[in-house]
Amino acid sequence: ALSVDSTMDHRIGDEILKGVADQYRKLRNTFRYLLGALEGYEASEAVDYAEMPELERYTLHQLAELDGKLRQCIADYDFNEYTRLLTEFANEDLSAFLFDIRKDRLYCDDPAWVERRAYRTVLDTLFHALVRYAAPVLVFTAEEVWTTRFPDAKSIHLQQIDPLPGEWTDEALATRFAALRELREDVTEAIEPLRREKTIRSSNEAAVSVPKGAVPEGFDMGDLAELFIAASVSTHEGERVTVSRSSDNKCGRCWRLLPSVSEDGELCDRCEEVVN
Repeated sequence: ALSVDSTMDHRIGDEILKGVADQYRKLRNTFRYLLGALEGYEASEAVDYAEMPELERYTLHQLAELDGKLRQCIADYDFNEYTRLLTEFANEDLSAFLFDIRKDRLYCDDPAWVERRAYRTVLDTLFHALVRYAAPVLVFTAEEVWTTRFPDAKSIHLQQIDPLPGEWTDEALATRFAALRELREDVTEAIEPLRREKTIRSSNEAAVSVPKGAVPEGFDMGDLAELFIAASVSTHEGERVTVSRSSDNKCGRCWRLLPSVSEDGELCDRCEEVVN
């Protein structure tokens, strides 16, 4: 009921119900991912904000923005907008962006490395924020999620939505990442025809070249390869993104195509270090 505009007559039908069910499923899947990714997380693993990579700090900026908007929705009793903002953040900013990019670090990095620890620190922050945000609109699901992780804790409905640190707001960083996400959409669009033609099976096999002037300040080619989930990224003087299949060999552990892999199935330098 909270996903519809209460100022207008309610409409009902199969398509509307399917849309609401899809919204709910995506939010529930976000919580399932968080619960799995945070298995075994301890406070001693946490990384200070200043030590976090830029992607994690950008995510905290987005969370701070969301927090302000949701608080305004509560003040205005606008739970239709509240539900929409929460769903969009989970789908577009987390599932389709942060989770997609960082799954490589979560699954393949050494658990002691600061990059992986920083990601899990942010996931823990997201969990505590999102389960509290969900509590007013997904009453039973929020309680189920909360007690799954903290079975001995008091009900989620007795928890406070605490203010977030002011240092998490970083407009300059957000502007750079907004430009990067636009470029990432262009890269994804350029990769898709090669996937349909089965020239490549995933973006991990793509050698991407982007217009030099389109690269936001502060990102090097290694950063872009990680953020685009590509084998490699280079620049050229043209105006369009171009993609080809990388000629590098595939790591047998992380499945990335990298120059350090001597032949398909061997380990890249990162995986060699982690395994040994």
